[in-house]
Amino acid sequence: MGSRDKRLGMDQAISRRDFLNGVSVAIGASLLPACGSGDPDVEIAAPYYPPAKTGLRGSHPGSFEAAHATVQGQRWERPRAADRYDLVIVGAGISGLAAAYIYRRDVDPGARILVLDNHDDFGGHAKRNEFTLDGRTYIGYGGTMLIEAPGTYSEVSKQVLRELGIDVGRYAEFHHDELFASRGMGTATFLDRETFGADYLLADGDGFGAAIEGAPLSPGAREQLERLLADEEDYLPGMSMDERRAVLETHSWRDYLATYAGIGDEVLAYLQKQPHGYWAIGADALPAWMAWQDGRPGFAGMDLGHAAEAGSEEINFRFPDGNASIARLLVRKLVPGVAPGVSMEDIVSARFDYSALDREQIPTRIRLNSTVVDLRHRDGDLGADVDVTYVNGNEAHTVSAGRVIWAGYHAMLPHVCPDLPAGQAAACRASVRAPLVYTNVLIRNWRSLDALGVQRVYCPGSFFPTVMFGHPVSFGDYRYSLSPDEPVILHLQHVPLAPGLPAPEQFRAGRRFLLETPFETFERNIRDQLGRMLGPGGFDPARDIAGIAVNRWPHGYAYSCDAETGDVAWGPDLWHHDQRPWEEARRRVGNMVFAGTDAASNAMTESAIDEAHRAVHSLLKQASTAAG
Repeated sequence: MGSRDKRLGMDQAISRRDFLNGVSVAIGASLLPACGSGDPDVEIAAPYYPPAKTGLRGSHPGSFEAAHATVQGQRWERPRAADRYDLVIVGAGISGLAAAYIYRRDVDPGARILVLDNHDDFGGHAKRNEFTLDGRTYIGYGGTMLIEAPGTYSEVSKQVLRELGIDVGRYAEFHHDELFASRGMGTATFLDRETFGADYLLADGDGFGAAIEGAPLSPGAREQLERLLADEEDYLPGMSMDERRAVLETHSWRDYLATYAGIGDEVLAYLQKQPHGYWAIGADALPAWMAWQDGRPGFAGMDLGHAAEAGSEEINFRFPDGNASIARLLVRKLVPGVAPGVSMEDIVSARFDYSALDREQIPTRIRLNSTVVDLRHRDGDLGADVDVTYVNGNEAHTVSAGRVIWAGYHAMLPHVCPDLPAGQAAACRASVRAPLVYTNVLIRNWRSLDALGVQRVYCPGSFFPTVMFGHPVSFGDYRYSLSPDEPVILHLQHVPLAPGLPAPEQFRAGRRFLLETPFETFERNIRDQLGRMLGPGGFDPARDIAGIAVNRWPHGYAYSCDAETGDVAWGPDLWHHDQRPWEEARRRVGNMVFAGTDAASNAMTESAIDEAHRAVHSLLKQASTAAG
């Protein structure tokens, strides 16, 4: 370790259990253990409690190797089914858990249900990270971050939230909306020396005011940036409405700005990562018409027949752990005695007993660390039971089920389910997911951010384009750190892409990057970026960082793509092709139905719940038809 790494604090003992390099695992090799043993900071949590694990989380080592081996052709012996369930659900994310809940509510309250998941924790992308420092626990979200615009949810999803005890109308009781504004803290942009020539923290505002005068941008770039952000000019003068639409439909946002707005490379570099947080794609591949619809700059003077959709006035309801609290509420409903409490306030601090998830005597069991590798109707009879083979501890096991709900990735189905018709298998392969990294960093105080007056920073040239505070919310016994002298979690986002390639290829390249990148790379970038950005406010990464959890999601946001054109279905309502592959992919096959966000081509929590409801009720309809 060099002197620079030591200055950054790479040698400091921090909370980073499960310190494992994320290098690619040879296909067919034995599965990695749940914990590493080479790091002196490793602590084995007892009892088993995965939310407290730090280091590499999300798709953690041990969660994906069996699936990757299956894709590469490895097959496990399918033992004779040792147990039978009324329903087996593959995937313990929000969709799979909601499917179990809805099945018990609407179909059979006494059903014997088994939920299988490849991760060491339930919740899927609704991941919870906990840090403990000086006896106090700090909670962050490692994936699905909020209940966005709950008023727009379907009645199906609204009903599930109500039954779980979530009352979004009580928003003001929990959210500290004025905390940062009351201290004069706002948004900012950090320009890094590698991209822009010097490190510079630029306070945002109307045209950035006087702050832009000191920014490491050429005079021409400053003029372009201020002109673009003022957004008063029509860059397609004299064109008809149809001609304007044609331009927007055939250009990316970046190409449109370069070609029609005269925006140069400096400002384009500034804008490239702006769409990362919402779409997981850069300006080079974001269609210009989507940028217009999002209300991004460059289109204000343009008449397309109707105004771009304004941002929703709906509130966004947040738990400290994001929508992991929804998963926890579902599990508490499904598994008696797994956690104390009865409300959405006490779910935040409730300590879950993971040993209670898979007890023999309970009607709904959740079995973690279990990757499904084979799924087929017995003897090829689509009216027969389904045999489900999964790998746990590098050993294959088989159970049978009267019915199966798949709530996992569609792209995996053709590799594990020989009963899929060829056309449906092809539709499943059209599912492509965008990679994401949600990183939580516990710092010992937030005095440096207070001194600099920043609560959220856009970093267009840095490894982490977004740095911001975790949700400032307090629930029940859980209190947010309201004083700058208290520890707090910072949330950092990274979207690994390959600009210049079509979006699906960028997603695949980013996925490879994530699986080959060690934790050390993430940690070094965290320490370097925070040190340079917050150092002028007094931040020292060697002294002030107390814990790191890197939630990598090689398969993040759910999208479908068109096989012929490669077009991405950025949203079902934005799709302009006749074929909707996600609908073909979710068609029932015998006693198997398909839920999850892939079934909607929409990576939103309401889609996860809606698809669970649709899948369960397709089974109910099937049973009614058979009875008739």
